[in-house]
Amino acid sequence: MFHSSRQTFAGREFLHVTVAGTAAETVQKEAQTAIKAALAAIEAAGFPTKNLVRSRLFARDAQARRIASDVRLEVLTGALRSASSSYVDARRLPAGSSMCVDLVALRAGSDAAKQVHEYVPRIAPPMFVTLDGCAFLSGVTDMSDRFDDQLVCIRDTILNSVAQAGGSTSGIVNIDAHIARTLDADHAWAAVSALFPGSNARISLTQVDGYSAPQ
Repeated sequence: MFHSSRQTFAGREFLHVTVAGTAAETVQKEAQTAIKAALAAIEAAGFPTKNLVRSRLFARDAQARRIASDVRLEVLTGALRSASSSYVDARRLPAGSSMCVDLVALRAGSDAAKQVHEYVPRIAPPMFVTLDGCAFLSGVTDMSDRFDDQLVCIRDTILNSVAQAGGSTSGIVNIDAHIARTLDADHAWAAVSALFPGSNARISLTQVDGYSAPQ
């Protein structure tokens, strides 16, 4: 499976490329091939790969997610490092595939330089990356017992990152929320929307099977 699309959002042009892995000897090989194919598609479309701002992985199970995430960390390094997230969601994948990768690149002027801002201590995903006046945050999770408590902690982490990027709640333009399929989507939508009352952000809600940890 391969798909690419261009979008103009917040006055900027983005390229979104999705590549699903095909059956290989190992998940590692499958992930390497898929990620490199997505990077090649970005270059072929005329977007510098150094302008990669986000990567997102979906895998068939927890083991495949872990392996694919490790491969991504090895391949998307240096100038390719970008905001990231990963999920378990077998229903999203075509038959025979163990994983798929979404990459997003931003068209920016030649003098625009991407900056990567790391958590301290450094962990697999960066806190956020900035390019051409925009900040792109990595996925944030929380392991509080209750969903609503998780959201509050996640919001606080997001707002801290936004502040460090020099922004404010009113400057948030897009929120991608990924929730477990066991949750009520209507409640989740209302709860996420209520957490950012000062923002006019576009909110998308996607249901997935799992995350990087069972909790």
